[in-house]
Amino acid sequence: MSTEAHEESDQKVIVEALSKGPSLQNCNASSRKFCEADFVLGVPLELSWEMVEEMTFGFRTRIILGDEKSEYLAYEGLLPVYGYQVMVKRYSTSDSSRSWSRDVLEAEKKAALSMHHKNILSLAGYYQSENTTILVFPSTKRGSLDTNLYGSRGKHLKLTFQDKLKIAIEIARGLRYMHEESPQGPVVHGQLLISNIFLRRDLRPLISGFGRATWLHLKQLTKPINNKKCSLRDYLDLESIALVKSDILSYGVLLLRLFCKTRVPQDDKTLLDWRAFHELLDEDWEDVDMHEMFRVMCTAFQCTMPCPDLRPCTSEEKFFVKCNHHHPSISDTTMKERKKPRSIDMLAAICLATQAESVGNGVHVTAKP
Repeated sequence: MSTEAHEESDQKVIVEALSKGPSLQNCNASSRKFCEADFVLGVPLELSWEMVEEMTFGFRTRIILGDEKSEYLAYEGLLPVYGYQVMVKRYSTSDSSRSWSRDVLEAEKKAALSMHHKNILSLAGYYQSENTTILVFPSTKRGSLDTNLYGSRGKHLKLTFQDKLKIAIEIARGLRYMHEESPQGPVVHGQLLISNIFLRRDLRPLISGFGRATWLHLKQLTKPINNKKCSLRDYLDLESIALVKSDILSYGVLLLRLFCKTRVPQDDKTLLDWRAFHELLDEDWEDVDMHEMFRVMCTAFQCTMPCPDLRPCTSEEKFFVKCNHHHPSISDTTMKERKKPRSIDMLAAICLATQAESVGNGVHVTAKP
């Protein structure tokens, strides 16, 4: 069995094991069958406090996250008897945040029930009381993307250019599924950050953190979304379009943080105001493909356009999910007209030319020294 198939099997076994944990040992046969039916349907399982404490060894297995402003504490978990690893998120519930934490749980449960995609991390189990909310997910082995990029306690994973390219493309595929292929209609993540992307052992990225997600209502269902003559305005109102384009902006920022140097501005607004993205590129790569890097920077530039209408949708040719060997990119035409960049300097010149064209089309660009 391949590593990928083995880990997918692990995720299913984790949820199944939750339904057979210590807190359910005294259940009658009908209750056990009900829990197993929930597992088959992908329904997150309600856990007892005793089981949560046992799997986290009394909450002594805390994980240090890269995002210091995280809204939760994370723990490694081990299922009793079965020994499968899980990730446990613990939200403290004060009087002011009690309603918010309940909304987070309901959104995560809805995401687990409505979306099934290889690049989405689904909720496996949960516990809720007046004082705390606990969310349990299958372990992703490598942790969050920000921890892998920036490190924890001085340690970080060295990702090659091709590793990052694979991660970026698969995140884009997950985003396209959410916006245009989800069975219950478009889903806007609302918080697409590198801290909400988790990596499996094989570096497959999983989008998580659906606590602020929004499920959009279609104006009409008669036109297929992938119809080239169909635009967002044909099936979404203006407010919904703005939400979709905010996800696209977040993906553009994610690309910059994934491919640029670690010492880039921490504030997203400062990073976007800079706009001279080529100056931030990480040059410490032995396997860098300048053609692919050009595509990455073009996509980041398009996704972070100040005007939301100019940002691409996930089904458009210029969106990064199309930028691989099997899907032509809008940059293919550009590359025929210009020489393939062979160095960072040449790439910078092309990026500046692209920005100049955008300024000529009425897009304001601010470059800081």
